[in-house]
Amino acid sequence: MEPVPTAVEIPGLGALQGWQNPDGTKQFFGVPYARFSERFRPSKEVTSWHGGSYDARKLGQCAPQPQRPFYPFPMPERPHIGESHQGEFDCLNLQITLPAGTKPDDKLPVMIWFHGGGFVFGTANYSVLDGCGLANISSEIECPTIFVTVNYRLGFFGFLASDDIKEDSGTYGGGNGNQAIGDQHNAIKWVVKNIGALGGNPEDITLFGQSAGAISVDMHLRAPYRHLIKRGILMSGVVPICGTYTEAEYHTLYLKLLRACGIDVNLPGPERLAALRAVPYEKLCTLTFEVMNNLNLPQFGPCSDGQVLGEAQVPHLADYVNDKLDWDGQLMITDCEKEGIIYDHEFTMTPKELVSWIQEYLPGEIASETLDHYRISSGMSEKELYHACEAIVTDSVFCGPAYFMAKNHTDALVAHWDYRSPFDNAWGGYAHHSLDYLFSWQGLNGILKPHEIALGRATAEDYIRFASGKEPYPVTTVDGNGRSQRACRVYTAEAKAEVRGWNEYKGRPLGWFERIGPYLGGFDKLSFEITMRRGKLVSLEDGVSAKETSQVTFL
Repeated sequence: MEPVPTAVEIPGLGALQGWQNPDGTKQFFGVPYARFSERFRPSKEVTSWHGGSYDARKLGQCAPQPQRPFYPFPMPERPHIGESHQGEFDCLNLQITLPAGTKPDDKLPVMIWFHGGGFVFGTANYSVLDGCGLANISSEIECPTIFVTVNYRLGFFGFLASDDIKEDSGTYGGGNGNQAIGDQHNAIKWVVKNIGALGGNPEDITLFGQSAGAISVDMHLRAPYRHLIKRGILMSGVVPICGTYTEAEYHTLYLKLLRACGIDVNLPGPERLAALRAVPYEKLCTLTFEVMNNLNLPQFGPCSDGQVLGEAQVPHLADYVNDKLDWDGQLMITDCEKEGIIYDHEFTMTPKELVSWIQEYLPGEIASETLDHYRISSGMSEKELYHACEAIVTDSVFCGPAYFMAKNHTDALVAHWDYRSPFDNAWGGYAHHSLDYLFSWQGLNGILKPHEIALGRATAEDYIRFASGKEPYPVTTVDGNGRSQRACRVYTAEAKAEVRGWNEYKGRPLGWFERIGPYLGGFDKLSFEITMRRGKLVSLEDGVSAKETSQVTFL
């Protein structure tokens, strides 16, 4: 059987056309939620459709982005909805999946997904993020749930800030950078306003996301509109994992980009900005690697512009040691055993350089302990250097801050992914960053083994039950002596979903996290020197110059 057309009437917008699949699920693709008038300007929520209807039977455009160097998963085909194409001004759209039998008055829980990719790569159009698998599971476990995935601006288009952009944005809502966070806010508002017509409950919204998507969730849970969100799932990430930037640091990147484009940085601000807006988006995508230190995995992060979070500050890694959200919703926090592996191409420093960075950024005693803990020496092998760098980044950027966040939110659910990748690629054999969410979305079931499919389903069921207000596993458990302790879900190397006591589980070095907690500010600098050569990145004297970019070849 093939999908058949269907339509739903949304008050104030009109008829939304989509597909009803053979399994009864309904899907709508490329649904526009916001628009923006010029590159780098804030977006505004869509409040009407031309002609009073929208055909959502084909994929919408996704955000412009450079070619991703490495993505360790295949993409199943979905020929009936067409191919995904990039487009700058029509990329703000949603994919919506309703479980079978959904009626307009059902008031089902709604889960909104923000994809990862370092705010440079990725899209909600990936077929591995098709919502049918999760929607069917939600029905089967009697927790029917609506799934929404969001396309938002990326890279320079979604985060670049500068004095020129700030001045231009002043008459369009203000702010400096963080365009993507504003896009996502508009997506949340669109869902809250319109999901009732599709059978969802606008007062029962769960945000979930992985990596940069988790940054997004964490940001929204700190924003003035956080009351719109009932629950949040942070998978492999908190706000600073891709770095945060001051307005001055982003202005430096802006000047580097101008140079790379051959634009005179001494022009008046409005003229510089106009010239940059005239550069085709394909060229800006191409220049991402060059401007961002020629990193294999360039990434952007929130700008501390004094507006994006209202009166709250964009947090740094050190803030998580004692930080507690001013939000009364429910929280789930997850991580993977080998998060830092995504930066493996950046582990190119010499052992002596790594030793010198540790001694530069960390005080004497903790510097010595760090060298011992990770077995770092100037004579270590290339393989030993690789694993030391991966572990430092995993502990100080990902798992350590996640541990402190869970510790400070005593009712938060905690989960750890320890199952290793079965795929024959550079990350095969590791329980790496992103593996958990791809298993849980069910998009890889066609190539997974039965026990792996079962593990992915168990993960999905945990998320869905949590979003439905149920307890997928206990927050606390009892140890062998009858004492209560914090519990955690572990998706084990043996492909089991088990509940273990936090103090008994040895898969994360909690004692080491406590030891480095007071020094996370130094580890912040160390880790981002390892992953992105941060000092060089935000220095106008280093990197791209007008002379060096005169021979740039564009797409």
